[in-house]
Amino acid sequence: MFKRFSRLLTLVCVLATAPLAAQAELRVDVTQGKVQPLPIAVTDFRGDPIGAQISEVINANLRRSGLFNPINPNSFIERSLDINATPRFADWRAINSQAVVNGQVSNAGGKLSVEFRLWDVLSESQMLGRRFSTSPQNWRQLAHMISDAIYSRLTGEKGYFNTRVVFIAESGPAQRRIKRLAIMDQDGANMRYLTDGNSLVLTP
Repeated sequence: MFKRFSRLLTLVCVLATAPLAAQAELRVDVTQGKVQPLPIAVTDFRGDPIGAQISEVINANLRRSGLFNPINPNSFIERSLDINATPRFADWRAINSQAVVNGQVSNAGGKLSVEFRLWDVLSESQMLGRRFSTSPQNWRQLAHMISDAIYSRLTGEKGYFNTRVVFIAESGPAQRRIKRLAIMDQDGANMRYLTDGNSLVLTP
């Protein structure tokens, strides 16, 4: 009887401490067979018109991974989020966002600088903050680098967005197919040919 009571008491103690575990840091578990995509809000980066394009690429990258569910910007309550200000977390919880990304862009003197923050809405704390600089024509690569940083921080796995794919591109009629070696960003952008099609290319 005493042993049974002791086991019951142990079980009650374990259940009583369960809410403490629920307060752990926001993190995506990629070890399970089925993962529920994490709701995340990526705001338009302020300071330069190219900031909206950077945010769009980040959104697309995270969505394609299957691990994140970017929230439609039309549902945002807090629309103008300064890089140096703390988000109004209640506004983001109201739209079921668990993480928020905001940023600032400066484009001067032939140099593009982007600073961004990743916030945990549940714990109301900053998870990540970084600054990147590059030439303006490399803005897409910079967006991929930011996507990698967000992905790595939330999953613990290395990001793959700032990578490229080498493949065989075929064109022409069925009787005279031309095969050329080509390369592109992992999202299909910036595709270019590496060979002219005059020599046979079967595999990358």
